[in-house]
Amino acid sequence: MKIFYTGIGCNQTGEHSEKEFLDIMNREFTNRNWRLELLRYPREYNCQLQFKEWVLPNEFVLFTLYDWIEYSGAELVESSFSE
Repeated sequence: MKIFYTGIGCNQTGEHSEKEFLDIMNREFTNRNWRLELLRYPREYNCQLQFKEWVLPNEFVLFTLYDWIEYSGAELVESSFSE
């Protein structure tokens, strides 16, 4: 199973293993110090972000792999086909 993700923190190819993808999501979103972002850019973060039933960024820790894939716009490819 491969995950194709070309957003924040991706590698050059955009192809990631499940672990690599989750490490990126944790580094760039879950474990990010959002308080510093709020101080740096108060106008951009003056409202509460939501995704599905979660209030972000506090509830990023509740995301499953499939939630991260949907949230990030990544694509899950379960098998590769050779040409």
